Amino acid sequence: MLPPCPRVRVVVERADAPRCGIRVGDAVTVDGPGLSTGGKPFCPMALMAVLPVLGMRQNPIPADDWLVRKPYLCCPDATEGVVLRLEAPR
Repeated sequence: MLPPCPRVRVVVERADAPRCGIRVGDAVTVDGPGLSTGGKPFCPMALMAVLPVLGMRQNPIPADDWLVRKPYLCCPDATEGVVLRLEAPR
């Protein structure tokens, strides 16, 4: 089991045709109950894609869990081609 990670960073891995203005490398950090975008806007639709699994990633999970092996999620609007990566900053 991996230790809990209350701090999770959501990074834009790919952005083929986003209409919301996000770019590859844009990120939001979830630290416990708070969100930080570093003062930059972050697409709420993209954030909605990761909200269901954030709680799972902030708790202990097995090292072979799919969220550790393949930490990628897609934005709900498939036409934009936005892929997000969840990472646990040290």
